Amino acid sequence: MKDVFNKSLITSTLIFAAGAANAAAFQLQEVTTSGLGRAYAGEAAIADNAGVVATNPALMTQFKRPEISFGGVWVNPGVDVEGEFGSPVYGYVDAGYSDAISSKFVPNGYWLYPINEQFTIGGGANVNYGLATDYDANYNAGIMGGTTDLTALNLNLSGAYRLNEHWSFGLGVDAVYAKAKLSRRAGAISRIVNARLGAPLLSNSSYLTNLEGDDWGFGWNAGLTYELDPNNRWGLAFHSKVKIKFDGTLSNDLPAAFGGLNDADGSVELNLPDFWEFSGYHKITNNWAVHYSYKLTKWSRVQRLQAYQDTGKQVFDKTEHFGDTSRFALGTTYDVNDKLTLRAGIAHDEGAAGRKSSISIPDTNRMWYSLGATYNFTPDLSVDVAYAHVRGKTRRFTETETLLGNTVEGHYTTRSQVNLYGLNVNYRF
Repeated sequence: MKDVFNKSLITSTLIFAAGAANAAAFQLQEVTTSGLGRAYAGEAAIADNAGVVATNPALMTQFKRPEISFGGVWVNPGVDVEGEFGSPVYGYVDAGYSDAISSKFVPNGYWLYPINEQFTIGGGANVNYGLATDYDANYNAGIMGGTTDLTALNLNLSGAYRLNEHWSFGLGVDAVYAKAKLSRRAGAISRIVNARLGAPLLSNSSYLTNLEGDDWGFGWNAGLTYELDPNNRWGLAFHSKVKIKFDGTLSNDLPAAFGGLNDADGSVELNLPDFWEFSGYHKITNNWAVHYSYKLTKWSRVQRLQAYQDTGKQVFDKTEHFGDTSRFALGTTYDVNDKLTLRAGIAHDEGAAGRKSSISIPDTNRMWYSLGATYNFTPDLSVDVAYAHVRGKTRRFTETETLLGNTVEGHYTTRSQVNLYGLNVNYRF
C-alpha cells in the first residue's frame, strides 16, 4: 500500500512539470510595452527602444546613443472552470471554480550602449515564463488543481555588430533564475482513500504534495537583420532551450506508513523550449508602417519529464507528446506628430497541449487584440502605454489519476480571457 501511495505522490508532483511542458500560456510574450501595443507584431524587426535586447540583439545597431527602458505589464487573467470530479464507483461532485489564475505584474528593464558605429552592447531582465494558479484548500479536485506558482527571470547580456548598411548580427547569453511552488490537496478523494483504508486519514485540505524549489539555467540567443533600405527591414531571432533542474523540498500530510514525507530532498527536471521568430517592418508613408511576425516554439523537443531523489535515484520518467506552436501577428504603427505614436495589432497564438490540457495550467488557442501609444515628453524622454485583450478558445477535456487501484477523473470545460496593461519609461542619454 505504501508503494501505491508513493507512486500517486510522485505523479501528483510531476503534474507541475507536465503542466509547464504543455502550456504555451506558460511562456510569456510580455517583454515590452511598445510590443504589447501591436500584439508583438514585428518584434524581431522593429527598433522602438532598448527593449530590442529581449528578442533580437541585432537590432541594437539601430541606435546611435545609449538608452534605457524600464516598466512592466500587469496581467489580469480570468479563467473559469466548469465540471465534475470523481469516479463511476464512488460518484461525482462539482468541480467548478472561478478566477483560478492570479493577477501578476511582469516587470522588465533594458539598457544598450553603442561603442562605435559598428559595435553595440546591451542587457536586460524580463520574466519570460511564469504562471500562478490557486485553488481553495477544500477544492474537490485538489489533486488536479491546488497551487502552481512559477516565475522564471531571464538576465541577458548581448552584443551586436553592423557588417554594412544592410546586415547586422547579434549574440547574447541568458541566465535564467526559476522559482517554483506546487501544492496538491486531497479534495474529494479523501473519502475514497478513507473508505479503502478503513480510517479517517485524510481531509479535503490534506496535502498530498507540497513542493518548493529553485534553480539557475543557462542558454543563448542570436539574431540578424537585413535592411533593404531605411523603410524596409526583416529580422530573424533564435533563443535556445534552457534546462532547469528544480532542487527543493517535498512534504505531505500522509501518515508515515503510507508514504508520508517531511521536507524530503528531491528534484524535478524541466526544459524551457527553444524558439524562432521572423519579423518584417515596412514604412509605407512618412507616418504609417505595417509589420508582422511568425514565432515557432519547439515544444515537440520537450518530450521527457523526469524526477529524482537526492540520492540520484530516478523515481519518475514519463514521455509526453506535445506539439510545436505557431504564433502569427500583424500590426500597424502611425506617427500622429513628433510627440505621439499610435499602435495596433492582432495575433493568433496556438496552444501546445493538443487534446491534452490541465486545470492546473489551462492551455488553449488564443486571439490577441492590442492598442498602444508612445508619447515623447522631450526628444530624450518617452513613455509607452498599451492594452491588450486576449481571448482563449473554450476547451473541454478529461483529466485522470489512479489512486489505490481506482481511477478518478475530472470532466472539465474551461473558458479564459486575459487583460494586459503595460507601461514603460524610455530615456536616451
